[in-house]
Amino acid sequence: MIALWRLSNSQDLQPRSRPAGRWHGAGAPVVVLDSHPAAAVFARLAQSEVAHPSALPRHYFLLEVMVPDHAISEASPPVHWQTDTPATRALGNAWLASGDTLLLRVPSPAGGFQYLLNAAHPHLAQCQIVSSVAYPYAPHLSGIADAVLDGAGWLVPARSGEA
Repeated sequence: MIALWRLSNSQDLQPRSRPAGRWHGAGAPVVVLDSHPAAAVFARLAQSEVAHPSALPRHYFLLEVMVPDHAISEASPPVHWQTDTPATRALGNAWLASGDTLLLRVPSPAGGFQYLLNAAHPHLAQCQIVSSVAYPYAPHLSGIADAVLDGAGWLVPARSGEA
């Protein structure tokens, strides 16, 4: 089993709204999981139109999900996967249609990997949420939260001519 992460406004592994994503079409039963807690936060920020992490809704939960590592397949992404959305969606949709594995590992635009979880797969019950912490974080992670929330000058784009 390996640990994966999701910042979500629900405490289960069911997709609510089902818009199209980089790796799947609209309506697909896909839940995106990340390999690290910080990656899950940044993935949520990338999909939200907020200027700062403190502007995220306060009803989010950081979920730690244990998944069976034998149920993960590796994607062979197209060469231009960052810009070729029709090709990446076709790849993900074909994976979903095959139903061969519960998870598909794909490259993340932010670096590293994300995992697509097929929430309609018959082996979904093999995934277990082992912790659910109210956002922003548990007290033992407050140093990380403080650094992100208080020292986030790097989030502000530099004006023209500034270094």
